[in-house]
Amino acid sequence: MERLLRLAFQTPFKEQEVSSPKNSFLESIGEWGIGFCRAVKKGNIFIHQCLSSWRRQLTGRAVYRSKDFWLILSDCGPKSILIVSLISFMVGLILAFVGAIQLKTFGAQIYVASLVTIGMTRIMGAVMTGIIMAGRTGASYAATIGTMQVNEELDALQTMGISCTDFLVLPRINALLLSMPILVLLADFMGILGGCFVCVAFWDIPLSEYIKFTINSFYLKHFLVGVFHGIVFGYIIALCGCYFGVNCGRNADSVGAATTHAVVYSIVWMIVMTGLLTVIFQGLGI
Repeated sequence: MERLLRLAFQTPFKEQEVSSPKNSFLESIGEWGIGFCRAVKKGNIFIHQCLSSWRRQLTGRAVYRSKDFWLILSDCGPKSILIVSLISFMVGLILAFVGAIQLKTFGAQIYVASLVTIGMTRIMGAVMTGIIMAGRTGASYAATIGTMQVNEELDALQTMGISCTDFLVLPRINALLLSMPILVLLADFMGILGGCFVCVAFWDIPLSEYIKFTINSFYLKHFLVGVFHGIVFGYIIALCGCYFGVNCGRNADSVGAATTHAVVYSIVWMIVMTGLLTVIFQGLGI
């Protein structure tokens, strides 16, 4: 009897779970391909929504507050001047140092002014401004909209019949597209100023000669190419930041992941577009 009671109160036997076989290599490739196609489709839908918002703005049917636009413009414009100026000055300084060391062997260190002017106005000013704004403004866009997603504020906007793209994404894209060309212009000037500081202070090049070679090397086509790069970079940064913010999860970890993805994808797509635009402009002879 005692033995029967002991057997009755024992824990039941647990059958060993049969572990599912690991996915094969082909299955992993297939899952990656399906996920990639879904991500591309999701991104295309978001771009189409942004273009539709622009069309509604042109017809006066977009719903957003002008006050939000001016606040966002103030954040990504005037408040970015100091960091853009500092980084661009240092980039011009470094570019002048490296160029002067190489050109000194040929006795042509005066052409450092031409090197810095062409390099900053054509590509370096736009690239450095884009990287700075991706880490500063793009991350801010993703964190702000992602936090609104966590607090279910985006659901509230949809419940009231307000388009999240019009109300949140459109003013941010417009603000960054407006501020990027001005910041690129500032970056070009500060980079040239940094090169001037190096040439005058360390290589004993007269200031008048540096200014002369700078003016002779300043071409409008290089300047316009740099400004166009800045506009493209501004659109990429705003698009990536808003996309990952809108598609953020519902917890705090998702906000951090969205911010990280916004910065990484912005920089990657900027580098990709730089290569594509360089090939296109080279083919056009610009």
